[in-house]
Amino acid sequence: MSPDPWEAARQRTREQVREVFASHSHAELTRTCAFCGREGTTSFELCPHCGRSYFDKPPRLSRAARRTLIAVAGLALAGLAAWVVPQLVDYRHKSDAEIRAGRAALIAAERARLIAEQRPHHARAASLRPAGDAPAGERLRARRRLVIRLEQSITADARARIKAGLLEGKAPSRTRCGPLVRNQATGDEDDLAKAVGRYSCTAVVSNAVQHGRSVGLFGIPFVAAVDFRRFTYVWCKDNPAANASETGLAFVRLARECLATTGKAFGTGYVRPP
Repeated sequence: MSPDPWEAARQRTREQVREVFASHSHAELTRTCAFCGREGTTSFELCPHCGRSYFDKPPRLSRAARRTLIAVAGLALAGLAAWVVPQLVDYRHKSDAEIRAGRAALIAAERARLIAEQRPHHARAASLRPAGDAPAGERLRARRRLVIRLEQSITADARARIKAGLLEGKAPSRTRCGPLVRNQATGDEDDLAKAVGRYSCTAVVSNAVQHGRSVGLFGIPFVAAVDFRRFTYVWCKDNPAANASETGLAFVRLARECLATTGKAFGTGYVRPP
C-alpha cells in the first residue's frame, strides 16, 4: 500500500514545530534596575537584586525626600492651625458680643418707643363742670359728658398718631371707655361717691361680630383716669404685658397718673390705695 500523502504532510509539520521549539531559547538581557540602580542579566521582568519589575516606573522623589515633604507639610498645617483657631475663637467672641450689643440696642430702642407711646396726655373740661350745689341728676349728667369728652380726645389722639406714623393700622371711628375693673357693672361716673374714675378704653377700628351680633370691639387700647372734682382727665396708650412677652423685647410700666394711683408697684401694675 502506498503511504497516505495527507498523513505524511501532517507528520512533516509536526517535526518542523518541534524543531522550532527545540531551537528557541529566551534571550537574557542585561538591564539596570530603576529602583536599586544595580545591573542584572536575566530573561525575566523582575530585578534579581530587589525584586522590582523593570517595567515599573520609580517615584519622582526618593523615600527620604517624601518623608521630608510630609514633615514640612505637617509643620505647615500645625502652624496654620495655630493661627486660624485663635482667629476663629476671636471671631466667635466678637460675633457673640455683636449679637448681645445688637439685642441690647433693640431693647433700648423698644423701651424708648414704649415710653414715648405711653406718655400721659392731659386735658381739662371746666365748661362741663356743674355748680357745687347742683342736684344729683345734673352732676351725673355732667360726669357722663366728661367721659364722652374723654372718648373724643382719645379718638382724636389715635387718629393723629396714625396719620403721623406713630401707630399702625386703620384710624378709629370712635372710642368706648368702660370700667377698668372687668367685673364692674357700670362706669365710675355713675357713682357720685367716687371722686376719681378709672377706665379701660378702646379706640374702635372694627366690631367683633358673631351670628350677626356685635360681641366685642377691635381697636387700640388706652387707659384713662378722670378727676370728677376738677373735671380734668388723663389718658395713656396701653401696651399690656402680654404683648411684651410675645415680642420678647421690653415692657414699660404705665405711669401712675395713667391709673390715678399712688400705690406701690406690683407685678406689671400698681397696688391701688385703699
